[in-house]
Amino acid sequence: MLTFLTAQQMIDEAKKVADTVDIEKVKDLRGSGALVLDVREPNESQEGHLEGAIAIPRGVLEMKISDEESDHQRTIVTYCASGGRAALAAATLRKMGYIAVLASEAGFNDLQAAGLPCSKPN
Repeated sequence: MLTFLTAQQMIDEAKKVADTVDIEKVKDLRGSGALVLDVREPNESQEGHLEGAIAIPRGVLEMKISDEESDHQRTIVTYCASGGRAALAAATLRKMGYIAVLASEAGFNDLQAAGLPCSKPN
């Protein structure tokens, strides 16, 4: 028999595969050379993103990640608007063999409010 999951159940399952981190840890990881991935949709990331972040929407992550990062050992931090897509993306990356992947529990607005440097469109 097939089992169907809600979006929240899928996010909860993803958080079991990939660890989540708080704002302070995101700050530390940004400063340590981690790859920061903005997995929001293009219209969202165009309105602003963490400085230095690479934008790869979650829907195309599997096809695009190797263009940006081939080192499966490098620490990767994912973030989105609220944390759900970040967890799903991190779990996907773990399944693809990236071993040091973490998902931000905080969304972009919370990261920005916490003082992380952000780029905004001109």
